[in-house]
Amino acid sequence: MKKVAKLVGLSIILLMLIFVSTLIDQKYLSFAVINKVLTLFIGAWFPKLIRYSVDLVDNDNWKASQRKLERAGILKKNTIIRISFAYLFRIKVDGKYFLVPNTRSCKYQPVGGAYKFCNEEAQYLSSSMSIENDDRVPVNKTTKNDYRLLVKDKYLRAFVKRFDITEDRENGSNLSREFEEEIFSTGILTKKSFGSHLSYKYCGRHMTDIQYGSIFEHYELLLADVFEVQLSEKQEELFRNLMDKKSDKYYFATSDEIKSFGVSTVTNKFTDNIATHTPKIITENTENLSKREKTSPIIEIALK
Repeated sequence: MKKVAKLVGLSIILLMLIFVSTLIDQKYLSFAVINKVLTLFIGAWFPKLIRYSVDLVDNDNWKASQRKLERAGILKKNTIIRISFAYLFRIKVDGKYFLVPNTRSCKYQPVGGAYKFCNEEAQYLSSSMSIENDDRVPVNKTTKNDYRLLVKDKYLRAFVKRFDITEDRENGSNLSREFEEEIFSTGILTKKSFGSHLSYKYCGRHMTDIQYGSIFEHYELLLADVFEVQLSEKQEELFRNLMDKKSDKYYFATSDEIKSFGVSTVTNKFTDNIATHTPKIITENTENLSKREKTSPIIEIALK
């Protein structure tokens, strides 16, 4: 709304200046000096009007941050942007969030991981946008075709648009892969006890501004779609029973623990053990997600 108000305000001022200048030219007013001043003002205001018109198109925060960095000369057309596009499951039982350890950092995080794309999409992205794999994450059988990629700034908007419309990638219609890998393959629960179906609903999307990441030494754009698992009474009881068993395979964290990343001055625990992206799944942060819907359908997947 602020962008719209600025654009409207500038447009009104510019029209008024042009109108007065026209009157002067038509000799309704005979102040040549004033006319020159008005011409200078119009020349100064018009570029601002164009700029705010362009800004109005940037309807996402990440686009605005990109435009700002481009205007500052920090991002060039061929500047490499690292993208990491993932999905996260919110599994909440008795006010606590179920987390599992990251295989690399060992910090606890939500069940989920990077989206994967098909070979057809890999060929399209490579040929049309010169996309490359993130060279800081080794590509192997597990990470192959992950949406952890390097994109040139000039292709970034087209890339995000393509991500939203392509059918040649993992999407919300079936996200059982990471759930099965991180809960069943690890032995936390068995598929037999959990049941033959997984249900979840879409909560919204968290997307960062484009910022410099010191770890990977690239400007980055991070996307995370949040899905809430809809547990049956039986499934909820299975997770509740896990709370009574101490294990390094999982951790049930409160909202406050997640917000402090596991650090507690009360218990003199000063080492963080919860990943920094975990707060994205907290219920109270749902209102900060984009692409939210008033009524999100429940998706049910048959587990094989």
